[in-house]
Amino acid sequence: MDYDFFADKADKLEILEFIFKETDLLVYDSGSAYGQEICQYKTVDEIYSKFDLDNGGKFAVTFQLWTPRHKGKPLFRKIDLDPKYCNGHTFRYSTDGWGLIQLYFGGLKDNELNLSHIGHFNEKGALKWEDTNKVNGLVSLWDWAEIQATSRKLKSHIHNKLATRKIGSFGVLSGADKLEKQGIKLR
Repeated sequence: MDYDFFADKADKLEILEFIFKETDLLVYDSGSAYGQEICQYKTVDEIYSKFDLDNGGKFAVTFQLWTPRHKGKPLFRKIDLDPKYCNGHTFRYSTDGWGLIQLYFGGLKDNELNLSHIGHFNEKGALKWEDTNKVNGLVSLWDWAEIQATSRKLKSHIHNKLATRKIGSFGVLSGADKLEKQGIKLR
């Protein structure tokens, strides 16, 4: 399942509020900064104080969502870096797993608001890659019906409750709609 939408900072905070108050999803960094480990976030304030939810390009702020109902577990994989190319840093971490739900927020850049996105593998897609990607483990360890149900709930909330209009299949949330009326292009 993939779903794209336009959201400003206030819209993103509403989505996060829904995730923390109305779901059992755990929120992790998709990838860590150089020399740091993955963080898990438990409140909107933790995210608000750490990230710029206004500015940036496509997928400026990225998270992985997971709940124990999905059965499989997220993997926090250490990635070795060449310090010559990474300001002296030797590692970072990535959050991996077949059934994780991605939440990517696009930001404002050059008078354009970039798309935000939720998505995840389905079982069939994950099975295609299982033999080549040994990092993520076995596809069969995940409860794909639960993953679908969780993502549908999240998409439904964004698309049916928060979006004030649509551009094709993309939801336009109220803050993004106001930005467009002020001359910001939705990209």
